[in-house]
This record gives sequence, structure tokens and C-alpha cells, in this order.
Amino acid sequence: MEDPPTGGPLCQLAQINPHETRFLHDEIFGAESYLQGGIILREDSVVFDVGANIGMFSLFVGARCPSAEVFAFEPVADVFDPLRRNLEQHGVSARVFHLGLSDVDQDITFNFYPGISIMSCQSDYADLENEVGLIKRYVENARENGPSGRDAHLAEVESLVSERFELTERRCTLRRFSTVIDESAVSRVDLLKIDVQRAELDVLHGIDDRHWPLVQQISMEVHDEEGTPTEGRVRQVRSLLSGQGFRVAVAEEDLLKGTGRYAVQAVRPEYANDPRPVAAAAGSGRRLDAGPVRDWLAEWLPEHQVPHRVVVVDSLAP
Repeated sequence: MEDPPTGGPLCQLAQINPHETRFLHDEIFGAESYLQGGIILREDSVVFDVGANIGMFSLFVGARCPSAEVFAFEPVADVFDPLRRNLEQHGVSARVFHLGLSDVDQDITFNFYPGISIMSCQSDYADLENEVGLIKRYVENARENGPSGRDAHLAEVESLVSERFELTERRCTLRRFSTVIDESAVSRVDLLKIDVQRAELDVLHGIDDRHWPLVQQISMEVHDEEGTPTEGRVRQVRSLLSGQGFRVAVAEEDLLKGTGRYAVQAVRPEYANDPRPVAAAAGSGRRLDAGPVRDWLAEWLPEHQVPHRVVVVDSLAP
């Protein structure tokens, strides 16, 4: 499966907002954000994508490791439909669940933000002021330290904070991780990816002791925001995962510095002895194709600046 194009007339993705799609694509396909800290994808991996949104990470797994089986979880109906369509259209081997994972089985109210769906969350965990601050800081960091050529994208993102977020409430279903494991008869989870807007600890607490040995790697976003109920969350998560036998790495992405968002990766040391070949690791993406590179440039540059031809070379060395 090829990497999905995003944005402009070439878009082949079901999506909610183009600026979100571009952000997710850049973070997941470009920066390989979920393959940091020693995370890998082995052949025939079982991957749980918790907080799947429109499916960008599931698409990434399908592109980098076609033999993987993906379990994608998205509780908000408005987002679930694009997720389902994207995975079907791009031929990802996936089971798609219209529910979220948590520490208890329940129906609960979510805040759904149509203008920026990736910030939708359980109403109990909503913090609109914090989300506005995140957007402002992200834009500032991106303008100072991010790649060039993204002015239009950043202006569009920045415009979200010039007016109140549109908010609608949705009733959503949550299930315990272990409940799903029992019902699915999964024998292992090679990678558990979690991005659930302040509910990440709930997901981990939904794993019974008998199921922890099934989980080999975890790549997750953790909220640790000073002066909020999440303060100290990184320490809690690190302690929990270390106690379960994982080697844990914590990092703060450059573009998210000062926002209280941290990337946490956890790997069982013995997973290195798994005999299955590694299908994907950070920096091991496929060779660039000239066509998609030119198409991407055409989305961001004025027409007169788009090169007539792009040539991929192995090296600039003489």
C-alpha cells in the first residue's frame, strides 16, 4: 500500500479538516512520531490503534508493515465513519471498533470539536483554555523551529483560536482493554498506540494483570500539564510501565515544548529476541518516489515555484 496523499486536489482520504490531515500526516508519516524510542514493527504484528481518529496511524502501519493486523478504536461517530472508509479504501488489514478503551465499560459524554477533531475528548477531561494555549504554542514553535513552507497551514491552524471552538456533545461507548482482548481472542499485542486526550492512564488501568504480558511495546502521548489534574502523569505512567517490565523512554517534541504533552515509548527488553523480521523502524522508510514529492510541493508552493521535474539521488557525494 502506498502512503496516502493528503490535501488539495490529490486528496484520497476521507477527512474532517484538511489542516488536521496535513498535521497528522506530517507527524506520523513524516516524523514517524510513533516509531521513536526504539519502537519497531515486526512482520505479522498485531497493533492496537487507540484514539485512531481518521486512521492516519493505522494507514501508516498498513504502508510500512502490510502483514500487520490492526485493531483501530474510535468512539466518536463523526470521526469513526472517515476512519472506516479510509482503512477500507486503502486496503489495510484492520478490525475497526466504534468505541474507545478505558478502565471501565461505560457510555459517556464526549466533547466533539468539529473544527479540530483531534482534541475531542471525554467531557470530564475537557480543558478548552489549555487546548487554545496548545495551538498558540504549537504555531509559535513551528514558526521558530519547524520546517519552512508551512505558512499557509500554520495560519489556518492559528485561525482556530481567533474564535470560540465549536462544540457538540456526543454519547460514546468505552470498553476495558481486557474486555476487548477476551472477546477478540488476541494472543499478543506487538504495539499498543494510545492518543486519547488525557484519558491515557484510564486505558492502561483497563489492562488486567493476566493480560500485561501480551503487550510488547507501547507508544503514547501523555498529558502532564502543570497546575491541572494531569500534573505528575508522566511519573505515574513511567512507574506503572517500569513495574510491568518495560524499558521506558520519555521525550518532549520540539514543536510541542511547553505544552505539557510528552511522548512515552515503552519496550519489553526481551522483545529484541523475537525471531520475526523487522518490517519498519524509525528512519527505515521506503525510498522516496519523485512523483509524490512533486505533488506534495505543488500543494504548498505557488505554481511558478513548483519544479517541472524531481530527481531522487542516492547521495550528494562526488
